[in-house]
Amino acid sequence: MKLANLNIGKRLALGYGLICAMLVVMIVMSNAMLGRINAGTDEIVHGRMPRIALTNQMQAEINDIAIALRNMLLTDDAADHERQVRDIMTSRAAMDDILARLKDALHNPDALALLDQMRKETAHYKTGQDAIIKHVAAGEVEAARTLLGEELRPLLVRLKKATREQTALQNEIADAAARDAEATYRTTSAMMWGFGAAALALAALVAWWITRSITRPLGRALDVANTVAAGDLTSRIEVTSRDETGQLLQALKTMNENLARTVGTVRVGTDTIAVAAGQVAVGSQDLSSRTEQQASALEEAASSMEELTSTVRQNADNA
Repeated sequence: MKLANLNIGKRLALGYGLICAMLVVMIVMSNAMLGRINAGTDEIVHGRMPRIALTNQMQAEINDIAIALRNMLLTDDAADHERQVRDIMTSRAAMDDILARLKDALHNPDALALLDQMRKETAHYKTGQDAIIKHVAAGEVEAARTLLGEELRPLLVRLKKATREQTALQNEIADAAARDAEATYRTTSAMMWGFGAAALALAALVAWWITRSITRPLGRALDVANTVAAGDLTSRIEVTSRDETGQLLQALKTMNENLARTVGTVRVGTDTIAVAAGQVAVGSQDLSSRTEQQASALEEAASSMEELTSTVRQNADNA
């Protein structure tokens, strides 16, 4: 079906429908991209940042335990030793909780590998802590110092290294998520600008097409009406559509043809009347001529009658 055959209402509805469809596509795609941005932001805020906070807290608890162990070797106060042991146990419980929470939160293979290393080093570090606590409780301070310097310090270094690497990895993953969110934002912005420009171009094209499809036939109809008004019935009208403007042109074409036919009929009748009038004029002229001849004959007859009367009167007088 030709688009030109659609009536104006359907044509306008089609144009507006195309623009509305474009807007719906823009809305759907923008919401999808915004969903991706929201997911990335949610991953950073509720996923990566808490994991980074946990690894930082892990480092803080490791440092607290190291400080507490050194404090135990700096004093002979039994009450202070007990306080340091309580602090160590509190930090160890916090570390166990952190490791358990990281186990549930981490999914990256590298992060899980580092977590396994952190758990192993933590277990070794706990064993060394218990040994130092026992030495200190038994008053074997030198043995505790030797254990701290020769065995526990390398364990501490490895544990802190694994924890720092976990923190660095989580920061790197968070940075990657932030870059992805920024890239998604830029892509969304460019896409929206592109769709917006396309929608404007489509709207302009549809408006031009609809306006042209209406004004051109109306202009042709106006030209025909002006031509007919000027008395020219010879214009040729071509109807190329079946919409309202096409129907208007068809009506003007029919009117023009009927007027031409009527004028032709009137013209033939006028010519016939003119011929008949000429014939009547000729007949009248002939009748007038005969009438004049008869009048002349009557005058001659009257003259003859007068002469006859005069003759008769003279004859009567002579008798």
